Amino acid sequence: MICELCGKNVTFTRKVTIEGVQLEVCAECAKFGIEAKKQVPKEEAPKPVIAQRLEVRERRSRSVDVLEATEREELVDDFAVRIRDARSKKGMTQKDLAMKINERLTVLGKIETGDMRPDDKIIGKLERELGIKLKEKVVDTPVAKGMSSSTLTLADLINMQKD
Repeated sequence: MICELCGKNVTFTRKVTIEGVQLEVCAECAKFGIEAKKQVPKEEAPKPVIAQRLEVRERRSRSVDVLEATEREELVDDFAVRIRDARSKKGMTQKDLAMKINERLTVLGKIETGDMRPDDKIIGKLERELGIKLKEKVVDTPVAKGMSSSTLTLADLINMQKD
């Protein structure tokens, strides 16, 4: 190997930083610089799409306890009537509302007739513009109340029918 500073032919070299430049030098020339730190290769972060897919897979693979009460938000059943009433109270036409929330008139018409269920993005726009609530909290109750064990048995079903 050849020293990059003095040009001597040596058996081994050291990585040294001299004046901000990293060189491979002999032991004699190493005193002119600072020993270079070994760079540990950084592990690449997963791409955002891959990370999202992994999160979705993890959520799907979690077990759900049917005996435990859970709370979630769900679109109200009479969403079409609520939207239509709120729009008419504000004195707006379907066209006016569609322009304000930046949606197509046909989409708004289908939502107001109940032919189409709005997605979360449209629900948010309608709630803000009309000042109404279209989602309500729903509590899923356990399948069987008062069961003796954590698993559903035939005896539990018979007892439920008797009540």
